[in-house]
Amino acid sequence: MKRNKLRMSALLLSLALMIGLLAGCSSSGGSAGESTPPATAPAAGTDAPADANAVAVTEWEIPMLTAATGAIAYVGKPAGWAAEYAAEIINANGGIRGVPVKVTVLDTAFDTSKAVTQMTSVVDNALVVLGPMDAPGAESAGQVAYDGGVPNIAAYSFQDIRDLYAPYVMGYMTDSEEGDLAAAQEWTAVNDDIKKIVIFYTPTDASQAAATELLTAQLPDSGIEVVGTVEVQTGQLDCSASAIQALNLKADGYYLNLRADEAAKVLTELRKRGVDEGRRICATFASYDANYFDVAGSDCDGTYIWNKLNPDYSGEEWQTLVAAYQQANDGQTPTAPPVPGFYDAMMAIKQGIEELELTGDPAKLSEEREALGNWLYNSPVFEGVQGSFQWVDGKKVADVHFFQCDGSAPKAVE
Repeated sequence: MKRNKLRMSALLLSLALMIGLLAGCSSSGGSAGESTPPATAPAAGTDAPADANAVAVTEWEIPMLTAATGAIAYVGKPAGWAAEYAAEIINANGGIRGVPVKVTVLDTAFDTSKAVTQMTSVVDNALVVLGPMDAPGAESAGQVAYDGGVPNIAAYSFQDIRDLYAPYVMGYMTDSEEGDLAAAQEWTAVNDDIKKIVIFYTPTDASQAAATELLTAQLPDSGIEVVGTVEVQTGQLDCSASAIQALNLKADGYYLNLRADEAAKVLTELRKRGVDEGRRICATFASYDANYFDVAGSDCDGTYIWNKLNPDYSGEEWQTLVAAYQQANDGQTPTAPPVPGFYDAMMAIKQGIEELELTGDPAKLSEEREALGNWLYNSPVFEGVQGSFQWVDGKKVADVHFFQCDGSAPKAVE
């Protein structure tokens, strides 16, 4: 009996203490309905556990390697602009996991040795690297990224180079050779009297070389014979001999697997030497640039060209980007694939860091690189600035676009 009374006394004492504590809490807090104060990090020296997924940086820094100067600066500078613009949009909307992001543009000058040097300068500390934006640079610097184990979104737009540096390499644009094959098949199907073609290409560009090899091997399946190839070097000033060499092969059509500057010169020389019908000429996506249309002018009329973007895409996000680009570039419209490519790459990186709850902690760099690399290499489907896309084993899967020129203006072929 005494034991039961003691238990009852203890219980009553406990209840009294609890009532007193609750009364004290109600008098010291804020008014009813006030939000609970946010949790704060534990004070230094306490034993409270820190959040293992808390962001450990005050700014995410993403290196971007591009040819801001040199022979292809006309496409390299827009690539850098696109990545920086994406960072501005991300920061205006709260950053990545609440922390701002900064893109650091490093110039490769379209020089493979400089691309290697720039990659070497960032590979030790970067969570992810953008670029090089050109195939020769990516092929050279990719080894450094691979050895360092850093995810790299660059000009890995053909299978051979992805096989070389798998698994953490992703192309910022769709595969060039597949687009070239589809465009050549479409062009010759629409113009069914074209049965023999010549391909112009730059042998030092691995992507162009791979596409030329693919077309030569597979176009015969569509009844098209590649009767010869003509080499044109980057920066070649006089393309008359190249045009004459091609004309001597007695082809029905000419495929310009060249960058804009060289393609415009070859086109002009072909037209000057008797190729009167524009429909007999088709150019690759790398030619799709203001330089090509401005230099070739009316010689473009009737010719075909394909691209990895549609400059007239009607989506609101793209139109906002175009307006910003025009303001920064004397009213010009972006036509180069690296613009949507690197913009989308930045948005994908943001999504990956957030979904994986990456921290940027240097002590976790290796494991966070691996997590992000795996996530990007076989990614979810993203809603990009020009429609949906994803990476499958590092290969970017997205739509391509086919055009025919009216005067010097490309018009989409429906």
